[in-house]
Amino acid sequence: LLNSSKYRGMRYECEAALQAFDKAEEWPDLIKYLQRLHKIFQKSPEPLVVPHKAILAKRLAQCLHAGLPAGVHLKTLETYQLIFEKLLRERLAKDIAFYSEGLFPLCRHASYEVKPFLLELLEKHYTPLGLALTPCMSGLVLCLLTALGDTASESHERVMQLLDRVREATSTECLMTSVWTCLLLNPEVRMQ
Repeated sequence: LLNSSKYRGMRYECEAALQAFDKAEEWPDLIKYLQRLHKIFQKSPEPLVVPHKAILAKRLAQCLHAGLPAGVHLKTLETYQLIFEKLLRERLAKDIAFYSEGLFPLCRHASYEVKPFLLELLEKHYTPLGLALTPCMSGLVLCLLTALGDTASESHERVMQLLDRVREATSTECLMTSVWTCLLLNPEVRMQ
């Protein structure tokens, strides 16, 4: 499909944009390259077929590094949002592991302005996948457990509701197995 004339130009543009990330020296460069990717995906034909999805997922994950400012994280989440909106749900379900690799660790260090956007992304695009979430449940649950943090925080209730929606989308058994696995294997989560 990527070799069809409809997608060929987008594939080459995306390839060039992804190669540009190698030249990034400072975080404003990352925002510039993310904006370029965003424009490519905005004008891409639908349904979206993501070229070089492993490289794209790697670059997006790199833009969510804890050492980068919230502005880079927000622009990266906007790019994820656009990709998820333009992908067919079946394709997203098949490729969810690629994208989760960068998103799940973000919860641990997300700023107060980034966390609501991340939770919204998970609510809108992960829970509708239903049982297709099963392979990434441990990662998703760990992400959400680390987001719980302080019971007085604004996001605590939202995370609890999201965990409940994940349970409804999969099953109580699937969720609880993942919760206990995360608690068993991650002492930092037990300490919260």
